[in-house]
Amino acid sequence: MAGRWFRVALAISLSLVLVRRAGAQGSETPRTLGVGTGCSYRDCALSIAPAWNGLRVVRGSDERPVANLNFFLPRDIGLALRGESMAVGADSALAHAERAVALRRAAAVLTDAGAIAVVVALARAASEGRASRADRVVGGVGLVALLASVPLQFAADGALSRAVWWHNVRYAR
Repeated sequence: MAGRWFRVALAISLSLVLVRRAGAQGSETPRTLGVGTGCSYRDCALSIAPAWNGLRVVRGSDERPVANLNFFLPRDIGLALRGESMAVGADSALAHAERAVALRRAAAVLTDAGAIAVVVALARAASEGRASRADRVVGGVGLVALLASVPLQFAADGALSRAVWWHNVRYAR
């Protein structure tokens, strides 16, 4: 019986890994733009747009994708938000972008672990026709992990917003 649950947990874990990899393949690679004196706020400033797999950082009024703070597999977006390293606010934009990625990574671990724990507990309870004490404990720990990830997700969003603000300071007149 334990071998069966191990296979179920392994299958769920592998499925989550495949979903993360699929999301990562479709995401943008951070790019830097040499911002010179001729680049206007309208053409070069960054903003944030929601995406199915995170928050997309877009450039200009035509919203060209620059980076994505992914929910599933957060990757470094610091260089994209820093832009030209000598620009005003570049160091602050980089620091906030790095904090956003670190927070999102911690939240992703909690979310994934919590989801796996809840699914395993529900699957075990469903197959046995009742929830054992162990199932309730595993499910409860999973729910706590999911709930703990929410403030971290919001904190990552806030750090990303500050990184974008610092990037855009260079366009102030």
